[in-house]
Amino acid sequence: MRMIRAKKIREFFVQKAIKKIPKIDLPKNNGKSVSINKNELTEKGYTELGLFLSSDEIDNILQKMASFKCFDPFRKELGEFRSNEIPKQVHVANYKRKDISVVKELLDIANNSDILIAVRDFLGATPTITNINMWWSIPGKEEAEQAQLFHRDVDDYKFCKLFVYLTDVKMEDGPHVYVEGTSSSPKLRKIKRYIDKEIIDVFGEKAIKYFVKPKGSAFLVDTYGFHKGLLPKQNKRLLFQVQYSLNPIGIENYEPIVFENHNYNKYVNRLILKT
Repeated sequence: MRMIRAKKIREFFVQKAIKKIPKIDLPKNNGKSVSINKNELTEKGYTELGLFLSSDEIDNILQKMASFKCFDPFRKELGEFRSNEIPKQVHVANYKRKDISVVKELLDIANNSDILIAVRDFLGATPTITNINMWWSIPGKEEAEQAQLFHRDVDDYKFCKLFVYLTDVKMEDGPHVYVEGTSSSPKLRKIKRYIDKEIIDVFGEKAIKYFVKPKGSAFLVDTYGFHKGLLPKQNKRLLFQVQYSLNPIGIENYEPIVFENHNYNKYVNRLILKT
């Protein structure tokens, strides 16, 4: 998947994958009603869902996450630590998927009916939740690293991600950054990290979108298009993310958990929850 750059070849494998995916009636009326511009996701590479969570809903989520520890995915030798005791060299502090998966409010977001239907229409097939993630981005670092540099995600032939801000995000707080229209662009298909100048020289500065939004804001993004998390300068940023794909992600080690008494679709959640 990572080496397929030609659009026609990628589309061939997308259609081949779609044929193998069962057609399933997704649950209706799960969660709050959300207005989603599906065409915008295809054309621009992203679409904004507006204010998706209230302050009270976010506080409830943070309270339930408070007992869980974080880790640095790029410095695993640091072990686990609490969000108020993050080592100074850490750029991003992630929560573990198995911990996120026990919080019903987060699973409810991932399984929102309007979002699943929009994702299904975008993918062309029943989606699979292939990852759920939450992480803190830490300010005070001199240089950006890893996903704080522009890049394309290449986890599957076709996929998209839901992002939800759990903190207010101003320009100094490390907003998500996206280069509009690049999900369908044939330019810069080499898979690597790109500096800002390389992106601006090819796509222009006006194509760069900064998601400066209040906490609770949500957006769907085709992250095959160029994106990054801007290096925060002032405050920590907390972000919740759900990935929807056609296929499981090859590099992930899935360990579904037992979650009793839910009405989530078993196929959609099969990698996260035991059926």
